[in-house]
Amino acid sequence: MRERLADPALVDLAVEVRLGKDDGATSCLAVPLGGQRVAGEVTVQGWTQALHVLLALDGRKGFPDLRDGTGCESGIDQPRTIRWGLRSAFAEAGQRARMWGYHGAGVRAYEAEQSREDARIPVTPLPEDGTYPRVAGIYDVLLNGSDGYLEDRRFVRALPKADAEALGVAAVINRLHMPGVIGHLTARGIDQFLDLGCGLVPWPSIPPDEFEPYTNLQDIVARHQATARLVYADHDRSLFGASRIGVEGHPLRPQWVQGDIQYMEQFLTSGRVQYVLDWSRPIAVLLHDVLPWIGSDETVTQAMDVLRDMLPGGSAVSITHAIDFDSNRMSRFTEAFRAVGIAYQPRDACAVGDLFGDWPLESPGLVPTHCWWPGHPHAELDAHEAGALAGLALKPDPQHARG
Repeated sequence: MRERLADPALVDLAVEVRLGKDDGATSCLAVPLGGQRVAGEVTVQGWTQALHVLLALDGRKGFPDLRDGTGCESGIDQPRTIRWGLRSAFAEAGQRARMWGYHGAGVRAYEAEQSREDARIPVTPLPEDGTYPRVAGIYDVLLNGSDGYLEDRRFVRALPKADAEALGVAAVINRLHMPGVIGHLTARGIDQFLDLGCGLVPWPSIPPDEFEPYTNLQDIVARHQATARLVYADHDRSLFGASRIGVEGHPLRPQWVQGDIQYMEQFLTSGRVQYVLDWSRPIAVLLHDVLPWIGSDETVTQAMDVLRDMLPGGSAVSITHAIDFDSNRMSRFTEAFRAVGIAYQPRDACAVGDLFGDWPLESPGLVPTHCWWPGHPHAELDAHEAGALAGLALKPDPQHARG
């Protein structure tokens, strides 16, 4: 605490509160307000300890507006937080640390500490709330899901019928690409998966069916590797609560990260991403129908350069990306998406291939998505129906090469 405060002398004025009456009772340190410190709090176990804090600090200088800030739904023995000073609805870690009077380095240290285990804390800046329709919601509608908002459904209904059907077919083809990729990667011994731009994570499949477009990724992964690590990531704030329900209680215990891959280096070096994955072993990154929703070619190129550079040897990157086929030009949707504030940028085959850098592509190379693995349920459809190309590349492992 002393090392993080802009005014460390406040610690000398702190009140040590014993949290019990017996000799083995623990204690906590309550630091008063002063200077840049306009709020404070301590968290204790249960109502009895909270009462000790309230009685010890009541009426003391530096502890104005003393209160129990814990929700009324918490049980009598659950952790309780006693607060004093400025009231604020801010939940962001950096804002709390600044209210507590931390200096710049102290704020950064606290943010890193909190983001390590708290999935509620974004690891990068996120887009502003309130952008509707949303890519994830539109995708849900195209897959005949039930979680799309009214604005998402209105957007799809406003499209010409043939275009809406084409987008729906492409979405299903893209979704059913996952079982083939996961099977290929687990056969190579990879057991860590990072799903970037995951969108809405469906509720658990009952029973899981790899040929059902709405099957959970965790069910697909668990079918091949029962002890795999799986991390979902997206920049859409509205997905966090609903998607967390979809992963809770699953045997793989999937993790969630809120972050924007347009800040790829900040994303990958964040405490949480470093915490939930083992960076000494290969990691498979899924970028399925994600990069077309970043309009800047420069941003996409830089993000992929950082990703390839930072992944451990033996890691994999799986990409599906919208392109223009002669008879199915996905760029015809660009104007409709941009009219509702959504960037959409199909790219040509050469540009998609460049996203893999110099990593060697796995067979069959860069092909229409439903042609990538023979088991795809829609492998018999014409190539242009996919509206996208798919590829998978593995990072050469220097240690393996020397062996």
